Amino acid sequence: MPWRVLSVLAVLPLLGALSGCGLHLSHAGDEAYGDPTGVRDAPLALAVYKERRELVLLHHGVPGESFPVRLGRNPVGHKVRQGDKRTPEGVYRVCNVKPSQYRSFLGLSYPNNEDAHRALAENRLSAGEYGRIVAALETGRCPPADTALGGFVGIHGDREDPPRRYDWTDGCIALTSNEDVLRLSALVAPGTPVVIYP
Repeated sequence: MPWRVLSVLAVLPLLGALSGCGLHLSHAGDEAYGDPTGVRDAPLALAVYKERRELVLLHHGVPGESFPVRLGRNPVGHKVRQGDKRTPEGVYRVCNVKPSQYRSFLGLSYPNNEDAHRALAENRLSAGEYGRIVAALETGRCPPADTALGGFVGIHGDREDPPRRYDWTDGCIALTSNEDVLRLSALVAPGTPVVIYP
């Protein structure tokens, strides 16, 4: 009998390691992005994990295929102003999908309502800029890119071949395979939720 106890004890660390190896939408700090129910319930959503440099396809909240990514040249922290070279963090939506010099571009709804509201409260955004952002979001358009918060943030490939393997963008999320970004752009439509974690 003692050998069975030892066998179980030997397997426990392995089981613990295996239980943590899967991807989950639940992530430490999710509450910072509000209730991501819309992301969990969506037929298709994207989760970006900045620290892991990974984009994961979610089908009804269940993780599927994952892709390595590169970020803005100043990747730590949330984007707060134009030119800070940071990739935003929070819950966004794809607002357009179009061809680009980076193979394909999936525009994101950065800045979102929370970004704009916070910036207005902190006097980093004028009332006029705030109104333009909110009006665009309310009508399903991409927010303007010419405000103090910056914009024109999206998911794309690379014009270089082979693609770069370091953080090189001005705040966008760049897949490290141009074939993958073309496949992704065929799957994703405007309105697709995107949650970006630190």
